[in-house]
Amino acid sequence: MITVCIPAYQAGPFIGETLASVLAQSFDDFRVEIAIDPPDRGPDDTEAALEPFRDDPRVRVSTNPRRLGWAGNFNVLLERVETPFYAPLPHDDIWDPDYLATLFPLVSEHPEASVAYGDMTTFGAEKATGVRSVILPRREDRMSHLIRFMMQGARAMPWRGVTRRSAIAVTQGFPTDRWSGFAVEAEYALGLLEAGPVIHLPRALYRKRFFPLHERVTASNARTMDWAVGDRMQAWERHRDALGTRMQRMMRAFNASEDEGFLAETAFRAAMVQRRQTMVTPGVSATETAFFEAAQRRVASIDHPLARSVAQQIGRFAHS
Repeated sequence: MITVCIPAYQAGPFIGETLASVLAQSFDDFRVEIAIDPPDRGPDDTEAALEPFRDDPRVRVSTNPRRLGWAGNFNVLLERVETPFYAPLPHDDIWDPDYLATLFPLVSEHPEASVAYGDMTTFGAEKATGVRSVILPRREDRMSHLIRFMMQGARAMPWRGVTRRSAIAVTQGFPTDRWSGFAVEAEYALGLLEAGPVIHLPRALYRKRFFPLHERVTASNARTMDWAVGDRMQAWERHRDALGTRMQRMMRAFNASEDEGFLAETAFRAAMVQRRQTMVTPGVSATETAFFEAAQRRVASIDHPLARSVAQQIGRFAHS
């Protein structure tokens, strides 16, 4: 059985569509837990939107006594997982009808695996088109997966998959911080790579909703839209340090060679610059440029299947 975890916040206009996509799954051995995070002020129509589903025995809805933020709200749901597997679903996204039927066998039939996830398409705004992927090929070793994860910008896509409950002990739940959950989904996704092999299915069964900026301020944007650059930088530094600490632990556990460790560290540093440029402020420091220029020379001497890809990743920073 799978517990579907839906953290909800001011989700009235769209959560009905999200939940309907779950209840229409061709795989039917699941239960749904929805935790509503109440707004600090003003009305909320999330409960009203869920009223048509109240009689479905598979669905349980609760409201937190106070606002916990999206990371804290997701942890509430993780604490309720009693089934061997769970699947997170943000309150405005949609699953293909065969989402669970396709991903569940991949993880359940491989006892060592922590999660099975696929690609996604996006909808709801003009810029939100195409397929998004974090590609981690099967039959590749876990150290190579770690390098690839960093090489692809430490993006959090694996967190959305069908996940083994035992992974929670390794991830320690969903990270929370004093910065309203700034980028913690990437930290959680890296924790899944630490918890066990991850299985990537190169097929888009997941649809992520985007909102036009003029139409709606999303919860993620609302968390940071009024922050000063200094606050964003401090949040990013905490995020960088959390990812780096876990990565170092993983490299020791995976018995990384010196060359593998250098590739991972270089890809990590490039991913963090990229994330800082996106989340905080553009630009690359002279120190960073010097590091990447020196790293390019060393990477060129490494005999590893991913060395050329890492060199391509850091090339844009070496000559900034």
